[in-house]
Amino acid sequence: MAATAQQQARSFWAGLGSFYLSPASVALLVLNLLDGLFTLTFLQMDVAEELNPLMRVAYDQSPLLFMVAKLIIVNAGLSLLCLHRGLRASRLAIRAGALIYAVINVYHLAFLTHLLSHWPHFP
Repeated sequence: MAATAQQQARSFWAGLGSFYLSPASVALLVLNLLDGLFTLTFLQMDVAEELNPLMRVAYDQSPLLFMVAKLIIVNAGLSLLCLHRGLRASRLAIRAGALIYAVINVYHLAFLTHLLSHWPHFP
């Protein structure tokens, strides 16, 4: 019985060692970074405001803290999902996250287009 528990423990830790990033995971990481950069740029230009209360506090403290917090929060969540990638729900959550960030970035691009079309007279 002890051998079975040891085998299960070894199997668990071996599974953690085989960390794999799917294309959707990489997309989520890149899109999160782009979202942060767009948001930070728009906040610095004073043409937008941060609606997420946690990120607003981080930005009020420091723009660097804002970016670090944004990247750590999403990377930590993605790491947990990747560790449990054997679960269908985990894989779906990664894909959904990537899709949500894609939509957010399309919104940022549309907003940037709006700003540029009104340059230099934007609000």
